[in-house]
Amino acid sequence: MTELGHALAGLRNSALLIKRNKLMFVRMHGYFIFAVSIIFVVFHLVLPVYAFLPNIRERAIHLALAFILIFLGGVKKRKPAGWIIDIAFSITGVGLCAYMVVKYHDIIDQYGIASGPAQVIMGLVLTIVIMEFARRAVRPTLPIIALIFLFYAIFGHLIPGKFSHPHYSLETISSMLFLTTGGLWGQLLGVSANIIAIFVFLGAFIVNSGGGSGFRKISLRLAGRYSGGPAKVATISSALFGSISGSASANVASTGSFTIPMMKNLKYSPALAASVEAVASTGGQIMPPIMGAGAFVMAELIQTPYLTIALSATIPATLYFVAVGFGIHFYSKKHGYLGMSPSDIPPWIETLKASGFFLIPFTILAYWLFKKYTPQYAAFWATMSTFILAFLNEKWRIDFASVWNKYKQAILTGARQAAVIAGICACAQVIISVIAFTGLGVKVTTGILAFSQNSLFIALLLVGFTSILLGMELPTTAAYIVAVVVGGPVLVEMGIPPIAAHLFVFYFAIISAITPPVCGAIFIAAGMAEADWVETAKLGLKLAFALFLLPFLFVYDPRLVLIGPSPFSIIIGIARGFFAVIFLSAGLMGYFQKDLSLASRIAMIVAGALIIFPFYSVNLAALLVAGATVFISNKYSPKSELMAS
Repeated sequence: MTELGHALAGLRNSALLIKRNKLMFVRMHGYFIFAVSIIFVVFHLVLPVYAFLPNIRERAIHLALAFILIFLGGVKKRKPAGWIIDIAFSITGVGLCAYMVVKYHDIIDQYGIASGPAQVIMGLVLTIVIMEFARRAVRPTLPIIALIFLFYAIFGHLIPGKFSHPHYSLETISSMLFLTTGGLWGQLLGVSANIIAIFVFLGAFIVNSGGGSGFRKISLRLAGRYSGGPAKVATISSALFGSISGSASANVASTGSFTIPMMKNLKYSPALAASVEAVASTGGQIMPPIMGAGAFVMAELIQTPYLTIALSATIPATLYFVAVGFGIHFYSKKHGYLGMSPSDIPPWIETLKASGFFLIPFTILAYWLFKKYTPQYAAFWATMSTFILAFLNEKWRIDFASVWNKYKQAILTGARQAAVIAGICACAQVIISVIAFTGLGVKVTTGILAFSQNSLFIALLLVGFTSILLGMELPTTAAYIVAVVVGGPVLVEMGIPPIAAHLFVFYFAIISAITPPVCGAIFIAAGMAEADWVETAKLGLKLAFALFLLPFLFVYDPRLVLIGPSPFSIIIGIARGFFAVIFLSAGLMGYFQKDLSLASRIAMIVAGALIIFPFYSVNLAALLVAGATVFISNKYSPKSELMAS
């Protein structure tokens, strides 16, 4: 028994030792990832503003740090074999990036020609590492598409017809990808390193220094007491948060944890709660000032200042949320959803104090942008302001106890998000490099123009459909990048202003988040609300109809993106869009001051469609149709049973 007792005690001690070692390993792993995250943040805050590196060196360091955070970060449980694989990928990726940094001058002198088999192999290996990096960061779809394009570069000469290209050796393709800024180290990775990362960190620091609470309170104050108040609160808060996060899914998961329970507690149907959150979160990506990563990529691709992109996107984004707001209002009136209790709405003083945590950084950002400084410089000083705000609590009193946790959460969240975007941009760079290298973009553009018979509407349908398909399996930024490289030149070739063409593709890349059958934002929101996803999707499409309509509007009427002969003409264009979304919302929801009959709903939809056309006589007819419909509905239609009660 003594020997057995000793054996059992030894086993217990061994188990305790193993557990202690695991805890120590987890702790050390956390310290390591946090240290790398700090380096990542400091590098991207300082580099674009106060330090300058050659393009390849800058992008290689950016990618190397992102490799570490994606391959070795995260909280998933790994078996020993998994750790070995992850460490191998990380070391390989970091080593190849370090090679580019150290050998930079020699590589520049090679003019994109490999010096031997070793560099050819390194180029192929780095491409594989990047594809695995993107698979870990997002979904397998993006690297699969990149692999298809890579195969096209290698074997495309075997394809008969106009999509064939000259034979390129593996050495030539690898050299192009590895040794030039037209390959892996190209424009997109530069945007990720130079601009997107610093704005991601700005968003993370705004939210974690107190801005997240500010978003909620200003939303409650502005909309909480009105009919359908909680749903309108969800719309405003999701729009504010989504303008920073740039991800519909992340937006749903974060703001939905607050807005969905709030709506359900006030007896809103689960489908309504879920659809409102999904629709608002999706629209957050088109809302200035930050618009996620898409606006920065767009600015670089069409060589237009970021501020111009943000200003051009303001009116369509506003009209979208006007449509969502009126849709919620009409639906709430129709079904008797009330506002929130006054006791649940924060007073103005408390609201303004909380709102300062995001209004101050936004104001600083806007100040430097309007002073014509670079977006990076503006974002740097806006981020600096959040470092100071983190020392204050919501009552604007010094609170040293919470500062470290705010900094830590912002650093870890921001670094992870920036690393994910780096993976998307690096993998998308493979696709863009192949398209440019093989001339595929010109061939596809020519094919679409020929198929559409120079019909702008058909070309828009083709490009929009392609963007939606890509967006169903790719993050918005990746879907936009791939679709616009192919479809953007088509629309520009047909006379569409570049900003309108790129925003068209960007909108349709976003739409997929709420478009069945693959509607990520709808699925997540429905799961959180315990709602039927089909019912959620139906209601979501009604609320978000403007997201399908507005891209066509600003393509045919560029005044909506501030391209017009005069300020008056721009105002007229905005007025048309405003009345169009109101009439269409009323028709789709079946309510305007009171329930609408089927004939009245059809009449309102017709009025909304007619007022879009840029002809004053048609617009007047639309207003008369809408006015007559409302008058007849109010005078002769009986009140709904619900409203009568």
